Amino acid sequence: MKKEFYDALIQLTEEKNVLTDEPLKNHVTFRVGGAADYFVSPESAEEVQKIILLCKEAGMPYYILGNGSNLLVADDGMDGIVLQIYKNYSGIEVRGNELIVKAGTLLSSTSRAALNEELTGFEFAGGIPGTFGGAVVMNAGAYGGEMVQVLKEVTVLTKEGEIKILKAEELELGYRTSNVLKNEYVVLEGVIALKKGNKEEIKAKTPTIETVSY
Repeated sequence: MKKEFYDALIQLTEEKNVLTDEPLKNHVTFRVGGAADYFVSPESAEEVQKIILLCKEAGMPYYILGNGSNLLVADDGMDGIVLQIYKNYSGIEVRGNELIVKAGTLLSSTSRAALNEELTGFEFAGGIPGTFGGAVVMNAGAYGGEMVQVLKEVTVLTKEGEIKILKAEELELGYRTSNVLKNEYVVLEGVIALKKGNKEEIKAKTPTIETVSY
């Protein structure tokens, strides 16, 4: 079964993106935790969609992981697949005053992109460790700002396997919460709407991970 499932996975993404019995301590910031049966790092929304469909067809449990910040994993590890939406699935596109951000993109990278484009409104996220997708799930915030203030729309994979675009107001964003987990969505990318600003003022208001203590 394990060999058959592995062979099926490498038909959906490159073989280098599929690891077996992978220690999760290598992928979380606390550097502790046992192994995952499979550790997969897809490179596109279509790969995410196909891999999750394969898991459902095979009855294989799966878990979504970003960059593993502040996450504790048990020493006996995790059964099934850990699907990492991070470096392999990251990137930012600029569209006027909007940034289209893939779910695996770090918030710090997104904040720097906004700064480079002289766009204000995302300064609060510069010091938050984590990915854009994770920030959507928990409506991340700091320094008086939070995702709900800038998020315009999100592309998700539904539990039925459909890729769908939702307006921010459809996510029921509240204090460190949303309906993403309840509805079993997987965040693929999102659009944040910002405003033109002064680069030096934006820089002065942007904390960095190095200057924030947790």
